Amino acid sequence: MNVLVETAVRKTENKGAKKHLYTLEETFDRIDKKFIDFYGEYGRKIVNTRRSEWNQDNVVNLKQM
Repeated sequence: MNVLVETAVRKTENKGAKKHLYTLEETFDRIDKKFIDFYGEYGRKIVNTRRSEWNQDNVVNLKQM
């Protein structure tokens, strides 16, 4: 019985499921936005400091939030 349920779930999950791949910048933007929403202006300062450091190191070129 469990095998039938698992195969049915897998078939429905695969039908029409489109995977959206995010760029590195989009991923960091989403994470940082949630961080800023939680911590407010203090969080924004932390995020911008980290992004400035990464931009100077040429790790990633991220815009300021």
